[in-house]
Amino acid sequence: MPRISRTTRLARSAVALVAGLGATAALTAGTPSVAAAAARQPQVVQLGDSYSAGNGTGTYEERDCYRSADNYGSQVAASIGATYVDAACSGGVVPDILNPRALGNASTKSATYSIDPATYPDQKGEWMRRAQTERLCGVPAQPDFSYTYTFVTGAGVGSLYTGTVSCQLMTRAQIDSVTPDTDYVFVTIGGNDIGFSTIVVDCLTLRDPTSCKQALDAATAKAPTMVERTKAALRAVEQRSGGHAQVYLLSYPFLINQESYGIPEAAPVYDAGKALNDLQRLGDQLQARGIAELNAEPGADNYHFVDTVKQAWGGRVHGLDPRVVADNSNAWLVPVGTPGRDTAEFVHPTQPGWNATAGALRTAVGS
Repeated sequence: MPRISRTTRLARSAVALVAGLGATAALTAGTPSVAAAAARQPQVVQLGDSYSAGNGTGTYEERDCYRSADNYGSQVAASIGATYVDAACSGGVVPDILNPRALGNASTKSATYSIDPATYPDQKGEWMRRAQTERLCGVPAQPDFSYTYTFVTGAGVGSLYTGTVSCQLMTRAQIDSVTPDTDYVFVTIGGNDIGFSTIVVDCLTLRDPTSCKQALDAATAKAPTMVERTKAALRAVEQRSGGHAQVYLLSYPFLINQESYGIPEAAPVYDAGKALNDLQRLGDQLQARGIAELNAEPGADNYHFVDTVKQAWGGRVHGLDPRVVADNSNAWLVPVGTPGRDTAEFVHPTQPGWNATAGALRTAVGS
């Protein structure tokens, strides 16, 4: 007998629940708990890196994590009538799912407060308390952001105390957004763990054959370990949900629109295009196998690998043209050096790409 997936079991349970509620509606119509259960919205949490946060959309809630209401997860959550929490962050790596992360470089802020040393013998301590109370470092732009305050220097003259603090913006561990009420977790992860930015610079910007090959070889060597760490993180996410959430790991689109591209272009000595495409295919194979291994664990069948993203993007059709004189009229990725775009947006989906990824996930979820 084929194994019935947890998704199917949940669907059947939901049908039974609705039937039961209908049969007892006359008795429970005025019961708030029944009404709340019937009206409960699904809950979606999005984790991962820039290919989940929103880089490339051009519409951002802030520019530390580049979260956007136009990313694929927000679209799918809306289509299934779900609440939505975006904990993904630009530059994210697997450890960020489980651990807090520093965002950007620390800055310093100074202030002078009137602190009577007779009333407050510990002027430094009172200065720090006031600095934090008054949010000297600033007001975080997201609910999971906060500042760490590190005292740098201070001096008092009578009742006036001037101090300087180092302010480091932090984001909580992404997993903290997952609760036992979480129904769906959407995530892309792994690209930064194996050197995404280095590959972009060496293979698509500088086009240096030696450094490009080194970057791709290093990424290939790191890929198996990255997938094992991804498995551990997703297992922890599922446990945090109490075994309730359906976890969807999405693949990345092809980065370039050609299977083969030799560099340097004038006298090619290395096929960077083939090596890059081979790396992306290897990543998909390893992640698919990792998800299968998670589902093979006792009692686990809540993990899904969405390997249809590349197909939804038309294969390589909407990747970047890697040539020096490029035609990116069909590209759904922001070309390197695009005027008016931040560096963090380069080689990330434009809105048609985000829409295509949303379509692939929507089909996988069944909405």
